[in-house]
Amino acid sequence: MQEHISNTDASGMPDTEARPSRKVRIVTMLVLSIGLTWLAGYWIRQGEIIALSAQMTEAVPSIPGLTALLLLALLNPLIRRLPFVRDLSAGEIIVVYLFVTVATFMFGCGVTRFLIATVSAPWYYTTPVAPIDTLAPNIPAWLSPPDGLYHKWLYEASPTGEVPWEVWRTPVAVWSGFFLLFGGTLLCLMILFAEQWIEHERLVFPLVRLPLEVLGEEGGMPLFKNPMTWIGVGLATALNLYLMTRAVFFGGPMGTLNFDLSSGFVGEVSRYVRPLRMDIRPGLIGLGYLISTELSFSIWFFYLFQKIQAMIMAAVGYRVGGMPFPQEQGIGAYLVLGMVLLWKGRHVFRHAWNGLFKPELSLNDRFPYRWALLGLIVGVAGLLLFFIAAGMEPWLAGLYLAVLLLVGMVYGRLRAETGVPILWAFPYGQQHKLLWNFFGQAGIVRSATDLRSPTIFALMGFLSRGYFPTVSGYQIEGLNLAERTGVSARKMVVTLLLAIVVGSVFGFIFHLQPYYQEGGVGLRGGIWGDRTAQQEYQKVLRGSEMPAPPDTPRIIATLGGGLLVALISAARGHWFGFPLHPIGYVLAGAFGHKLWGPFLIVWLCKTVLLRYGGSRSYLRALPAFLGFAVGHFITAGLIWGSLGAALGGPFLRWGVWFG
Repeated sequence: MQEHISNTDASGMPDTEARPSRKVRIVTMLVLSIGLTWLAGYWIRQGEIIALSAQMTEAVPSIPGLTALLLLALLNPLIRRLPFVRDLSAGEIIVVYLFVTVATFMFGCGVTRFLIATVSAPWYYTTPVAPIDTLAPNIPAWLSPPDGLYHKWLYEASPTGEVPWEVWRTPVAVWSGFFLLFGGTLLCLMILFAEQWIEHERLVFPLVRLPLEVLGEEGGMPLFKNPMTWIGVGLATALNLYLMTRAVFFGGPMGTLNFDLSSGFVGEVSRYVRPLRMDIRPGLIGLGYLISTELSFSIWFFYLFQKIQAMIMAAVGYRVGGMPFPQEQGIGAYLVLGMVLLWKGRHVFRHAWNGLFKPELSLNDRFPYRWALLGLIVGVAGLLLFFIAAGMEPWLAGLYLAVLLLVGMVYGRLRAETGVPILWAFPYGQQHKLLWNFFGQAGIVRSATDLRSPTIFALMGFLSRGYFPTVSGYQIEGLNLAERTGVSARKMVVTLLLAIVVGSVFGFIFHLQPYYQEGGVGLRGGIWGDRTAQQEYQKVLRGSEMPAPPDTPRIIATLGGGLLVALISAARGHWFGFPLHPIGYVLAGAFGHKLWGPFLIVWLCKTVLLRYGGSRSYLRALPAFLGFAVGHFITAGLIWGSLGAALGGPFLRWGVWFG
């Protein structure tokens, strides 16, 4: 970890007191990281699982992680008074911040909560029409308790209120190891691309600016000492107070402010513009200010372009449910962009490969590329063995894993280049649906009697409908923050991996306890993802009885999305100043319905500021926009989420979702 470089006290006199030893400082950070994560677990348990007052772990960065950052920055002058510790350096605070952020990321609805729902649904949600309990024996006992009674208690509470740890101990250990293996594989990919993206392409890593601004590490005054910051905080507070009052006292809608812009589209063709809603999301607006104008323009442009696509298709008589299939276009764009990134990074892979056999070639490497490549090889092999041992056919396991890793890699690139502050910025569920669309149910459910492979494929669907692969975003940002704050790459790697394991184990503990005490179906938060899990298993049963063929319209949309992003990339390479960005198209097809409104607002604000005030006006306004985002996280997440978790009642009438 970075050592504190000052050797003088506040009066300018030499500081003769010896610095704490390296081991003491590592233990301090470890205790702070694990302790703050454990405390956050109680907060998340009450606020997300039981009361569901706010989805704090969905925010980017996660609100518990941001709270840890603000807390340490505030208390650092007091920490220096502790014996054997002294004050924490910026790098040490960043390490704790990232640990808590990644660990509480594992608590989220799209990771541990979704996994628990997926491994338990076939035991509990079975009906005569859809007897998915017939698929339950296909799930190995090391992935889920094999007795339906324990799953019944999970949803309806156990007789004693105690968690039957004897049946969950092995699944918890196995899944935590799986997350470590998968997260480690993604981290190896991020390391291999790190220098290319940081040094050669000089990507801006917009989101890393937030913690650095809070700590005053960007060459100016700390964020909260700037008066402009408090203007943004005040605006966010005023907006949230209005929304809270409207929801609590006047029965208004929950969530953030939004407007329906499609009410006037009622014609035979124009109605295909629906739905068209503009969300006013302070987190996206505030942090989106860090994104370039061409990218923010491309995001809202391509989202509206998809609406025009739907109208054109309807006008020519092609009217199929779901058209123009934006998510399918999105996954096609994601995969093509992933292949482009691999091609551009081929030199690093070649260098890392040569370094495995000639270590002297790696002596001057900025990052441990040869070890990252070895970890990638071991990780891919381990994940394939995991899928196959669980019951998936090798070809299906290989294809699915390749798609998952490509999507995780591209998401990491999106965070590095755009800083898009949302975990769901990928084509929701399309990594899984892609294979169903291309091979059809007959291609995946090959036998009506042996359903083990499609059952495990359905179980692993939580990796595409949930957001665990997006941990790559925190990983690449962590590597960049390590360089900026003097933390060694090795220590950052250990931090990021340990956070996954600790977060997974703690996540199971803080979820299973309320489920078995009060019953998952009786909690306001429920067991998130249980309905989606039912649908995946039901699809397997339908495939065994009356398999559907490949979905041609969605295949065409997927290929079309890949072709279009390739054409946009080629146009940018051929014409200097081409206004459209391929990543804008990727994001519009991934989560455009939530992104387009905030980025339209950001684009307008930045365009006006840059045109009439230049870069100086842009920089002066930056703290206000960051304050707008942080103010929203504090008022809607930290304060309101805590009130709802602690007091319930009227404080649950306005729920906040940051995804």
